[in-house]
Amino acid sequence: MVNMLNNKNTKRIIIATVVILAVAILVLLDIYKCPLDYIVGLPCPMCGMTRAFLAALSGDFAGAFYYHPLWIVIIIGTAFIVMYEMEFIKIPRTAFNVICIILGVLLLVCYIVRLIMHSDIVMPHFETSLIYRLFHLL
Repeated sequence: MVNMLNNKNTKRIIIATVVILAVAILVLLDIYKCPLDYIVGLPCPMCGMTRAFLAALSGDFAGAFYYHPLWIVIIIGTAFIVMYEMEFIKIPRTAFNVICIILGVLLLVCYIVRLIMHSDIVMPHFETSLIYRLFHLL
């Protein structure tokens, strides 16, 4: 009998579950802050995603799209990537890579559009960053 914890997929499922639960707890306790935003004051292309997920979970889909227009695409994309890595989906690696590149390009284009449109979700605020505060202590 093979030990269940030696199974590669079982280990991945356990690690993914622990990471998701840890982030969920930090979000629910209002402790989590995007590291990039906190350190340099520059929101990343995923900025607003947590708020979008929370809005969607509460049934506020308009709010979810306001916080991040690609929230549903990211949910589907993440599920796809997890299922591929767990070998539940079998497609050529090249096709998988193309799908990941498309998701990345979508995120970047959405980020650039949000910056151009002056979305308050992704606007830089360097004066609140850790680096800015450290330099002003000197």
